[in-house]
Amino acid sequence: MQRVIDNFQGFKVNAWKCSKCKDIVYDEEDIQPILKYNKLKNSKKVTSKVGVLGTSKILRIPKPIEQIYNIAKGKKIEFELEPEAIRLKISKSI
Repeated sequence: MQRVIDNFQGFKVNAWKCSKCKDIVYDEEDIQPILKYNKLKNSKKVTSKVGVLGTSKILRIPKPIEQIYNIAKGKKIEFELEPEAIRLKISKSI
């Protein structure tokens, strides 16, 4: 078995590929957040509460979303403002 990065339902994940039969086995730890993502996506709506930190408002990000998009402390998130919505764009680097 050889360690590879493979595409699983649109996400790049760690996997093992058999050099003989070419079968791919995914790491359970990597695909669980993706399966949760698909479940959340099918529900069409994810809600979160706004909190307060000093004089600022904070947006709480649900754990499955944090795991899927690899959101960690220090990660930059861009706010794209639209007339009736705010789109969040996560930067690639910290």
